[in-house]
Amino acid sequence: MQEIDLNNFALLLILGFGMFELFGKKEFSPKALYSIHTELHPYSLKSHKSDFVDLEVTLTNNSNSELLTALVVVVPQSLGFERSAISHEKEVRLGYLPTSQPKHLKIPLWGNERTEKGVYTISLYAISHYNDYGHVLNQARRTIDLRVE
Repeated sequence: MQEIDLNNFALLLILGFGMFELFGKKEFSPKALYSIHTELHPYSLKSHKSDFVDLEVTLTNNSNSELLTALVVVVPQSLGFERSAISHEKEVRLGYLPTSQPKHLKIPLWGNERTEKGVYTISLYAISHYNDYGHVLNQARRTIDLRVE
């Protein structure tokens, strides 16, 4: 009989069983990303006024299976998601997003009296999760510019 090294046996057992299943994680293909399409209505925001624009987001799951999805929008300090512009990050939990079925969202972006003229960068993150929203699987990122006149 051959003598089996226990370290090699444990390694073969882990690889044969699947490293991801051992720790409760799922394998994920890097090609499974989201398509993020954005539009701003109206195109620009007025400076030094309490005014808003609508950020319209169309999110599409390009993977082969439905994914537990959240969309996170991050804006600079002088913009916000309500009239007082206190919060600068918003997470929208979308649930399981089916394959190739677009999801449409409308998010108001507010400027206030502190908003100066210029171009502001807005970041959007489409995040896929597994098990629950506490476990991140992958994400896609997009940045857009908002002009303030």
